[in-house]
Amino acid sequence: MKWRIFYRGSGFFFLLVFIITGLFSCRTAREIPEARLKPISTGRLLRSVEKNTFGYDDLTIRRINCRFSSIRNKANFGIRLEASKDEKILVSIKKMNIPVGRVLLTPDSVKYVNYIDHNFFVDDYSYLSDFLNIDLDFESIQSILSNDAFSYRNDSKQKDFRTFDTSIDSGMYLLQSEKEQKILNLKARGKEGKARRLLQRYGEESVILQRMYFHPRDFTLRKLIISDISRQRQMEMVFDDFEKVEKNDFPGLIEMNVTSPRDVITLKIKMNGFSTEKIDRISLRIPEKYEQIHVN
Repeated sequence: MKWRIFYRGSGFFFLLVFIITGLFSCRTAREIPEARLKPISTGRLLRSVEKNTFGYDDLTIRRINCRFSSIRNKANFGIRLEASKDEKILVSIKKMNIPVGRVLLTPDSVKYVNYIDHNFFVDDYSYLSDFLNIDLDFESIQSILSNDAFSYRNDSKQKDFRTFDTSIDSGMYLLQSEKEQKILNLKARGKEGKARRLLQRYGEESVILQRMYFHPRDFTLRKLIISDISRQRQMEMVFDDFEKVEKNDFPGLIEMNVTSPRDVITLKIKMNGFSTEKIDRISLRIPEKYEQIHVN
């Protein structure tokens, strides 16, 4: 993944929030002293994470309140999320109870309606992936919704985590991309030449390190960090204020921080109104007079 986040009008708000609203499935658990944690293999960690993923057929989050701020802008807006497993995810955005936009995700397409500019686009996941500079598809989004481990890279070695390493950090199990960590360690030791050669061998344009922190008691995701070392950019997400939804606990609060040389972005999300009741229908109507725009 080459992580890229920047401001592009109202569409930016949706794309930023869409990634965040997926990362919420965590359980409440008591902290375990780091000294008592025993090292485990990456395979065992992944099996434990998979065992504790959140299974759902239908999911609704009725009220998601978002507070956004950057160097140039501040905004508050609301979101509603509806998801039907393996089929559709619908995100609706409002500002001051005024509809702003809606996006419908299916395994094959992304449909976005902009109620402010009276336009829409229909595309596969290439535009969304290019916009965020991240390999993104419907399957990876569902993995996030299920609190499953996921890799941001779209290749077989990354997808099955063969290049990831597991360690203990800050009282949690840390799963991180191993080869990027090697390059980062070389840079920290002043061995820029070796770091460049290793980067060329991997065929990468930049060093991007992914870290996922899992709680040792229930193996749920508590923190996600993606660092673009080459471009001095980082995204960090932390989950808090958990509440029970049937047999699962969800964080009622998600805090996201994105830092770069050009901007500092923060987003605080408060969520309530969770439901796993069956959803009769998920659809997105495009008004006849709306103009279709082409993004590719």
